[in-house]
Amino acid sequence: MKKIYSLIMALAIAMIANAQLVFLENFSGFTVGNLGTQGSWVQSGSGTDVQISSTSPLIYSGYTSGTQFASVSPVDGTDPNKLFTSSINTNTNLTVYMSFVVRVASAPASDGSPVYSISLINTGDPDRPLRFYIATEPGNANEVRFGILTGNSTNVNNIAWTPTTASFATNTTFLILIRYDNVSAGGNNDDAYLWVNPVLTSEPATGTANATLLDANEANYGAVLNAIEISQSSINSPDADFDGFRIAYGTTSAIAWTNLDAVGAPLPVQLTSFNAAEEGFSTKLVWNVAEESGITSYEIEKSTDGKNFTAIGSVKAANLKTYSYTDMQPGSAFSYYRLKLIEMDGTFKYSYIISVKSKLSTTISLLPNPVKSILMVQHPKAGAAAHIQIINALGQMVKEIQLPANAVISNIDMSGFTSGLYHVVFKNGSAVIKKTVLKH
Repeated sequence: MKKIYSLIMALAIAMIANAQLVFLENFSGFTVGNLGTQGSWVQSGSGTDVQISSTSPLIYSGYTSGTQFASVSPVDGTDPNKLFTSSINTNTNLTVYMSFVVRVASAPASDGSPVYSISLINTGDPDRPLRFYIATEPGNANEVRFGILTGNSTNVNNIAWTPTTASFATNTTFLILIRYDNVSAGGNNDDAYLWVNPVLTSEPATGTANATLLDANEANYGAVLNAIEISQSSINSPDADFDGFRIAYGTTSAIAWTNLDAVGAPLPVQLTSFNAAEEGFSTKLVWNVAEESGITSYEIEKSTDGKNFTAIGSVKAANLKTYSYTDMQPGSAFSYYRLKLIEMDGTFKYSYIISVKSKLSTTISLLPNPVKSILMVQHPKAGAAAHIQIINALGQMVKEIQLPANAVISNIDMSGFTSGLYHVVFKNGSAVIKKTVLKH
């Protein structure tokens, strides 16, 4: 690539630190929905925005990611970018490392026209010196491959892909590591390497890379790299999730690797699963953990919109593998749950968010049926004038109960009723739901 040499610039570079972490993004604290300009991201283009999601975060053991993440789609949408904390001057030989986690639902064919998903850029220039691609494994729609490309070339034949012998399944979280060696001398002499699920305890050898691009085609993008771009440009973009971006550089690869510091801090507990299911009139939450250490309790938080959460209960840590909690007041539509993992020093971390769609939104449940005395009625959330009527076989109303606002469970004493069939009628505004119960 064409680079501008300056003695003054060289002296200035020599006087500053020769390596640093210039980008870190876990999307933590972002609002679910459009990425927009959250976290200083800058929008480019028009159409569908990159989405922030929180359900089923990307978890890769030994690597730090957030409770929220970015999702791209196969659409002609926006291509947001975000500046580094400081620009990388490419007038000198250096190495750039970038790492992140990715999960792919679907992707275009590698022999078609895949478009890049992630790139390192100079915001003042249209060229993209380093790009990351995702495509479907040839002959297997349930597997994907990853690729890298440098320079201006858009020829898919020039992309360095992971080998077809590798097996990278869809809907699986992978750790991606990319190394970009910038050579200041002009000409096509930059190198790029890509690893999938590398060991992070030491800098990986280039000979172990899953994809390699040597003396690659280069682009005249100027003298700096200063931002990362997330792209979703057409139907040839993947349907994928990204999180845990880290970018560092140095005058040597060893310095760049040290500054990347990709090994995440050990977590006090590893949450291996977190699920919820309706059981009768309640919702049961079950979570499995591994390597529990330093945790005092699990606080259960609930939300009706997936954004604003309230604590509803707590379970003490007891060095178990499986924990559970029962929510006796399920919502009338969607309920969202998350765990607050509280450590011994009072600090805490959040789990990913799960959701449950209540069956109560369209029906009522009667327990027990047949009934001898107390009938429990589970129903949609009661409005201001909601009530339940009990109708006998002759069509006569024998009991009526006014319900308190927001109630979802009501108990009716039927011990004084004669044996036979009764209709339970729930009325909530214009909604009327009926079910039959047998009284013994």
